[in-house]
Amino acid sequence: MAGVSLITGGGSGIGRQTAISLGQAGDAVAVADIDEAAARRTVDAILGTGGIAAAYALDVADPAAVAETAGAVARDLGPVERAVNLAGIIGFADIEDIADADWRRMMAVHAGGTFHVCRAVVPGMVERRRGAIVNTASVFALRGQAGAAHYAAAKAAVIAFTKSVAREKAPFGVRVNAVSPGPVDTPFFGRGMAGDELDAVRRERAGTIPLGAVARAEQVSSVIVFLLGDGAAHMTGQVIPVDGGETMR
Repeated sequence: MAGVSLITGGGSGIGRQTAISLGQAGDAVAVADIDEAAARRTVDAILGTGGIAAAYALDVADPAAVAETAGAVARDLGPVERAVNLAGIIGFADIEDIADADWRRMMAVHAGGTFHVCRAVVPGMVERRRGAIVNTASVFALRGQAGAAHYAAAKAAVIAFTKSVAREKAPFGVRVNAVSPGPVDTPFFGRGMAGDELDAVRRERAGTIPLGAVARAEQVSSVIVFLLGDGAAHMTGQVIPVDGGETMR
């Protein structure tokens, strides 16, 4: 690889690992995150290995901010050839306890954020007749999840959006795929937990996974990097579970 990649949610977890991997592969990496300090730490890691990267503070739910950031990336690094939508939030509540504001925010970040980023970068990809995008779904979107209907619904919207844009832009050489992770051992997974409590949750989730372990960030990022590369040149509109077999059927 040798181009420009834009990673949202690049400050930690899967996003951070994906950004670092793409930097090591030769891309100039635009690292966007709502936490600018976290984005800068990822950039420092890329620069420390001789790569090229820049950090951007971004709330993907804000369409104007996304458009502005996409323009800044093009000016700073060059036209975006690869984009990865990893920015996300999570919440747990039974349906009767999901507030309207929580539902709207969940949809705004996942479905809206994915849409905003794709809308910003796809025209340039179409003009150049090449480009690759990876969006992020979830096992919850594939099988549903009690206590997280708003999150599962938002991720299911990402799947439908991915397949639709893939069909629409395939004639222009633009590929759009998605990964569907199960539990991944990142700060996102362990939010608010530590020590014995976190270990117990890891063991509990690992017990539901045929491969017997919660994933590591690099096990998901490696699939994302593959989908962005030439090895996946004949793949579009696909949703790839990276879940240790949890949703196999």
